[in-house]
Amino acid sequence: MYAIVDIETTGGFGTQNCITEIAIVLHNGKEVEGKFQTLVNPETPINWYVQNMTGITDAMVATAPKFNEVAENIFNLIKDRVFVAHNVNFDYSFVKQHLKTVGYEIDLPKICTIKLARKTFPGLPKYGLGSLSKHFNIVNTARHRAIGDAEATTKLFELIIANDKSGEIQKLAKKRQASQYLPLNLTSDIIDQLPSLPGVYYFHNKKGKIIYVGKAINLKKRVTSHFSNNKSTKQKQDFLREIYSITWKDCSSELTAQIFESIEIKRLWPQFNKSQKHYERQYGIFMFEDSLGYYRLAIDNKKKILKPLATFALLLEARQLLFQFSNEYDIHPNLFFLSKEMPMALPLVKQHNKKVKQIIDAINSNKQSYLVHDGAKHYILVEEGKFYGMGKIHILSKKPKLKRLKEQLTAHAENLVVQSYINNYIANNPESMILL
Repeated sequence: MYAIVDIETTGGFGTQNCITEIAIVLHNGKEVEGKFQTLVNPETPINWYVQNMTGITDAMVATAPKFNEVAENIFNLIKDRVFVAHNVNFDYSFVKQHLKTVGYEIDLPKICTIKLARKTFPGLPKYGLGSLSKHFNIVNTARHRAIGDAEATTKLFELIIANDKSGEIQKLAKKRQASQYLPLNLTSDIIDQLPSLPGVYYFHNKKGKIIYVGKAINLKKRVTSHFSNNKSTKQKQDFLREIYSITWKDCSSELTAQIFESIEIKRLWPQFNKSQKHYERQYGIFMFEDSLGYYRLAIDNKKKILKPLATFALLLEARQLLFQFSNEYDIHPNLFFLSKEMPMALPLVKQHNKKVKQIIDAINSNKQSYLVHDGAKHYILVEEGKFYGMGKIHILSKKPKLKRLKEQLTAHAENLVVQSYINNYIANNPESMILL
């Protein structure tokens, strides 16, 4: 039992726009059982573009029932049926959202006649309702009106039923498959090809450009989760509408997937990634000799030319370390630019500079080179405290040479997020660290 639905709206997403007209054709798989149609007062002005496209004006809906006045009838008509529409996720998201606001919940199997038409009649130039109607000589006397488009969709659906040799409609009608929730321009075979492995995945737009990068412990499960809850917000609908294809790169572990995702986001700057897309303002501790011969340690933005003794993501972290050294080596904070208060007396230059050299030695001693083993013959190399790269090492000698290791690994750009991932992993898995 099917409910073939078409709606007209004030805009493209359900959370901030309203239905202006709805039509429902009830069908039992063989013939039409009944029809319902009504204009709906959206209780908001309809913009001129939508009025020109649909022909539905503010005057026409002024005396029409509000959605809450027809919601019970709509709910009763569709509640026990398979929801069918041309680009079903659009119509379904609107109807579900509007019913929910007045107290009715639906969770129905869905069938998209665009996707079914592509499977049933492959090779056609276009699959829009207008193009398919023209190709199959389906007469639509009310284009861009709910009843006209619903009736045209019904005739198309009947053609699909007559040519559905593989029983695809029955499969979709019996259960809620993941493919029902896929974006309009994605096919289920892409999801079927995804491995159940850790990795990084890429969503591409119509032109093939990468618009989103994500990481996963299980690629198939994670990618599918993007489409299991198609919210009717503008942000989610814009995102889904842009996805045309998916590619991926499997990784050896969750750690390498995390690292590679961060590297790729920084490299590609994808449109729909929000996290990690920001300028990393790094701070450094620098040493210089002042006019009196004192070695001074100072915090400044990381320079391209000057090499800092240490680098920090947060100014607070750099200040905390300098305060720690100030207390530990009994050096007045003013000499590290941590205080405006002048010392009662300056120390001897030679004694002071000796202490600063000891501090520098302490900082440098923490710049170790080491490998991190992710448990799958893959290693991450940190050289003198900085992420170098990662890859597979088939045979690891007892005393590995740094140069030889670098020849086997792929170098990548360093960033603070990657170093944070590595530090957290070592903290939880100290046995994974191999000092060089």
